Amino acid sequence: MGHEVAHALADHGGQRMSLNLAQQGLSLVALKASQNQPKAKRKAILTVYSIGSTLGGILPFSRKHESEADKIGLELMAIAGYDVAEAPLLWKRMKSASNGKTPPEILSTYPSNERRIENIKKCGTEALEVARKINSQ
Repeated sequence: MGHEVAHALADHGGQRMSLNLAQQGLSLVALKASQNQPKAKRKAILTVYSIGSTLGGILPFSRKHESEADKIGLELMAIAGYDVAEAPLLWKRMKSASNGKTPPEILSTYPSNERRIENIKKCGTEALEVARKINSQ
């Protein structure tokens, strides 16, 4: 639950809308810049732009948001008194439940299960420190 609340607190929806608008705007630039090209070359230019902007911009941005929401969610979890050591165990169960049927990370909007587990383990101590500071006030 903390993960989803973190998306709202970090304004990920607004940031994603801004990035999508930028991608669309640059797409219009590519359309205009390639308008005098032969049809096949224009199609190739637009395809390269689409794939490049998705793999190089949209997907990494989304994975960054997911990792940020995991971190903030852990902090919220710790502040609320939940055991942050349970979070990596949840992702280990999610990994097992996927039966290895996840896309490669580069093609996904989410970090790989392995990366999430690793990042959550790293952030656990920080989350506990944030909770200690807030709860001691």
